[in-house]
Amino acid sequence: METHEIRKKLQDYIASAEEEKVKAIYTVLESDIDNVYDHWDDPEFVAEMDSRMKSIEDGTAETISMEEMFSKMDKHIEDSKRKHAV
Repeated sequence: METHEIRKKLQDYIASAEEEKVKAIYTVLESDIDNVYDHWDDPEFVAEMDSRMKSIEDGTAETISMEEMFSKMDKHIEDSKRKHAV
């Protein structure tokens, strides 16, 4: 079973499970849930994002237009289709 299928089954189960079962599942996973990394709480990450935004705003960042981005995406998709064609 694929991970996305497992997630969906778990979400469906938890949505309708009895309170005791939800609490038991939470107890098993609590330490993992509490230790989830939130990048917005990381000062180094926030400083990096601030620096990148500043360079975009002051015009020193190397950027591409939306049209160029879509063109590159289209090319990548076409190359991928050709590569994986049977």
